Amino acid sequence: MTTYKLSRRFLAGCLTAVCAFSLSTTTSFAQDDVGLKAIFRDAVLNEPPWGIRGEDFSGLSESWGEWSDKTQELLEKLYGFEPLTIEQQEQLLAELNEQLDLTYPAFQSEEELANQDLLVDLEGKIARRIAIYEATLELLKKSSDQSKDLQPVLAQLFQSLERYESDDRDVDIKLNDEAPETVPQLISTLEGMSSNSSSLVDKIRINYYNFNVRTFVSEPFADFAFYECRRECGPICDCILGARVTGTQRTKSGVYIDFLPSDDSAKFAIRINGNTRSNTRGVTDQATVLTTGNHYFTGKKELEYDGNVFSYYRASLGVNANNHVRSAYLNRRGLIAKLIGDKIAYEKAVDKMPESERIAAYKLRKRVLPKFNQEIEDSFNDMNKENKKRRKRMAAEGIAPNEVLARTDDDELRTAERLMNEGQLGADRASTAFNSPTGMTLHVHESWVNNALAIDTIDLEPGQALPFPEFSQQLAEKFRRAFDITKEREPAEDSGDDVIIYDVDPLHVQFEGGLIKVILRIGLKSEDRENPIAIRRVEIPIEYVLEEDQIRLQISETRDVYSKPLDTSDPNYRRGEDPVIANKIKERFQERLAEETFDRHILFEADEENGKKVPVTIASLHTVNGWMVVVVEPDERE
Repeated sequence: MTTYKLSRRFLAGCLTAVCAFSLSTTTSFAQDDVGLKAIFRDAVLNEPPWGIRGEDFSGLSESWGEWSDKTQELLEKLYGFEPLTIEQQEQLLAELNEQLDLTYPAFQSEEELANQDLLVDLEGKIARRIAIYEATLELLKKSSDQSKDLQPVLAQLFQSLERYESDDRDVDIKLNDEAPETVPQLISTLEGMSSNSSSLVDKIRINYYNFNVRTFVSEPFADFAFYECRRECGPICDCILGARVTGTQRTKSGVYIDFLPSDDSAKFAIRINGNTRSNTRGVTDQATVLTTGNHYFTGKKELEYDGNVFSYYRASLGVNANNHVRSAYLNRRGLIAKLIGDKIAYEKAVDKMPESERIAAYKLRKRVLPKFNQEIEDSFNDMNKENKKRRKRMAAEGIAPNEVLARTDDDELRTAERLMNEGQLGADRASTAFNSPTGMTLHVHESWVNNALAIDTIDLEPGQALPFPEFSQQLAEKFRRAFDITKEREPAEDSGDDVIIYDVDPLHVQFEGGLIKVILRIGLKSEDRENPIAIRRVEIPIEYVLEEDQIRLQISETRDVYSKPLDTSDPNYRRGEDPVIANKIKERFQERLAEETFDRHILFEADEENGKKVPVTIASLHTVNGWMVVVVEPDERE
């Protein structure tokens, strides 16, 4: 009995000592926290954020094991509780940058295709945070006398950026809570507090205010789409140098595109190369001349594209005319004509060759140039009209871009668009790791989709319910109207489940880790349940499977559907994820996706008048670091 009492007393003493030591140590750490560590503490960032945690590295192959372990170790040290000086934090960020430098060669290596998507994903997520942290340390060092005042604002800013990154995945929310300050509001506060904040603000704008739709068109792809070869033949009946000229001519020409370097707008030239061969007979009262022509011509018309409208300059055409006199003879066929006259007629015909070639060049230029010029202007005027209609439809749906940009270099035409309304954020810099040197690459950032869906997507009030198929249709209808999509779809069968709307922004997407994550903020009134399922944040991982002729969507077989109540007052909130509810929602989406396929091979109608069609194929898809990257190549199948 005595031993027991002593042991218990001894244990209590030990616990008291440990608690006291822990408390004093924590207090000491808190007092010693500086720079990023102090901000992380206030922002409750005590582990690597969503998207760069241990499980996010798990898809890398064994060859990247050492890199993965070291990078995770550095991230744990950065976000962990261990106190670090400003200099140690700067060194840690430098070491992380060195780790990222090791990934870049793999982006262009065919041997690393298995790791490429995940490396691009991780590099992008880590790199933008490092850039902001480096600028934050620079701000704190320059404003050391204001650090105590800046710290809470910076903590709120970091929280807001992480909420944006994770789409509120790890944030406790009450449905009626006042919305926290947005990143733009916090930036305004920061700029008002310190004149040294410009570097940090620039880094945030580069990584969170950037264009969220980008198109990269290679010159070979543009040439494939635009190139046209024509063969024309016809009679000649004309009067040239006093002779009645008759015969035939055959013209072969090719039209192609040539990109011109420009940083202000996209500039390119439509070029034409051609050859006209002719066989003619020229007859006067005295003689007949047989001539062959072999004329070459080259022309160009320069155009400019500012991201909205194509404009153009006057076309030019150069001609190199070459005539050859095959024979000449007098019309009167006496002995003298045969002996002398034919030779004189031939010599006179040869003497007139320079003048006849000038006339041939003039007539060829007059025949080709107006047609070349007009056809190009007609084509691009039609494109301007269609683009204007599309922009008008997009504006009516609230998804027209706020800013556009177009540029060219010798090899590529690049366009960029940004949809980012007040209080919203955009994209970071797009990775060009997947860009095709022979195709067209489209980059769509998740922020474009989410910003578009946030504007009057559905005509319902929060708390209202509607059948699941109708909910799906309303979400898709905006994009169908904006882009004039006429694809026929079978109406979905009503399962008897009603969706309860959380707010006017019930759907978001995330593009990461090779998945399309559909994020719903909805409740569910199920036919087989007496009580409705309360409003939840539901994350549905969707995979895309590239088959020979189609792209098929399906619920991921390796990732679970994530479901969590949105209201902290919900009795089920502490239970967190509910697999029963998650499976229920998964079943409904699986039914909807069962027949969802898209053609990989597409035939674009490039010119309605001559019926020209351009066959292309979707060569690959990538969803990484917030971007969906679609690589389109010429379809050269027979």
